[in-house]
Amino acid sequence: MNAHERRRLSALRSDRETVLAAASALRHEAVQARYAGLSSPEIAFGLASILELLAMRIADQPPDVRAHVVRIAREMAGEPMDSPTIRRTRRR
Repeated sequence: MNAHERRRLSALRSDRETVLAAASALRHEAVQARYAGLSSPEIAFGLASILELLAMRIADQPPDVRAHVVRIAREMAGEPMDSPTIRRTRRR
């Protein structure tokens, strides 16, 4: 295995762990909200399951989809944005 392949696998592993961390954080927050008497956690559990499926197949995703999923997962897990000074908006 060459250095390029090791870096690629390391990046994929890191992305997978980030998405799984977001799923875990989402479930934890849903359970905590339920304990506080707030809304039902079914929607959060469903989204967490989708994130876990995406994480398990992260290597099969197109690069732009993978980058978007990881960016959203980082925000959900409480990590700062890639560049907080740049606002991401829809192009018109």
